[in-house]
Amino acid sequence: MTDVADIPLQTLIGKLRELAPALRAAGVKRLHIFGSRARGDARPDSDLDVLVETTSREEAPRFDYFKVLHLIEDHVGVRVQISMRDLLKPRMAERIADDLIEVF
Repeated sequence: MTDVADIPLQTLIGKLRELAPALRAAGVKRLHIFGSRARGDARPDSDLDVLVETTSREEAPRFDYFKVLHLIEDHVGVRVQISMRDLLKPRMAERIADDLIEVF
């Protein structure tokens, strides 16, 4: 994996947007970047934090966490931490609100 600090933010966003059709097919409705990458203070050992809004259990396609994880890591080349919007505790949602950068 590449150090996330070595990849410009706009490059990461572009790579994630390239994946949008595959991510949507894996149940991702919306995707945001947050955390150190979004704030511009990532270190060489920082991962890429993404927040996803997913399809519901009744909707097709159903969200596939591991498929999404591997798609992003393989395409972007960095370690990824996925958070799901509907599972965020209010305090965490408030904490990351200012960091969110919409990808799609």
